[in-house]
Amino acid sequence: MKSFILSLLSLAVAVAVIPWDLHALDLQIGEKFTYQLKYGLIKAGISTMEVQDIETVRGHTTYRLHSRTRSNNFVDTFYRVRDSITSWIDTSSIATVQFEKSLNEGKYQKDYHVWFDYDNMRAISSDTTFSIESQMQDVLSLFYYIRSFDISVGDTIRMSNFDNDKISPFWISVVKEEQVKVPAGTYTCLVVEPFVESDFLFKYEGNLKIWFTKDERSLPVLMKSKALFGSMILRMTSYDPGNTDDTARTGGL
Repeated sequence: MKSFILSLLSLAVAVAVIPWDLHALDLQIGEKFTYQLKYGLIKAGISTMEVQDIETVRGHTTYRLHSRTRSNNFVDTFYRVRDSITSWIDTSSIATVQFEKSLNEGKYQKDYHVWFDYDNMRAISSDTTFSIESQMQDVLSLFYYIRSFDISVGDTIRMSNFDNDKISPFWISVVKEEQVKVPAGTYTCLVVEPFVESDFLFKYEGNLKIWFTKDERSLPVLMKSKALFGSMILRMTSYDPGNTDDTARTGGL
């Protein structure tokens, strides 16, 4: 069982690209999503995504995002998962400024770090430095990047993901509206499907779908992906909006 966020689809398609302008993404420190992770019929663990702080990194004012995935005691007996991902995204462009991950999945272990010098259009990782042509996203920031758009059914957004010293251009397609029920409640959602141009970004072949609430918060409440055996599902069990006191808000533009 690989980390869900790192196991999206590998399917190449051709679609029309629509130009977009970002709107202000008003994130609050302490905003946190908690998900139940299931692999097929097995309750496999929990995963969280959180806005931890606002920090100045490489000359950028950034949101520090953090995700953690942990397998439960049952799964630990045969495949222990302890994954940690941290992303620092520019508060204005929502582009990744710095990204690091520590993956511990069974016998597999990997640590990785990269930061982006947008003044000179370079990616500087743990092992190498090379040129980039656009602003980058990572496997965690892309959720917040999608939330920064006012999307509707039929829309398509083009993005570039960077991980393991590789750039993967891909598209986000808004395919339909649907009501879904998760442990945290029932929501009217827009169903989003990423389509990638090559197969190195995501391990498993199949389809990924993400359900974002159809409101100003655009909360990712449900994610499903086909895996080698069955499917992997993340259902939101709780949502903490963080510091919503207008007199003390620090996350916003």
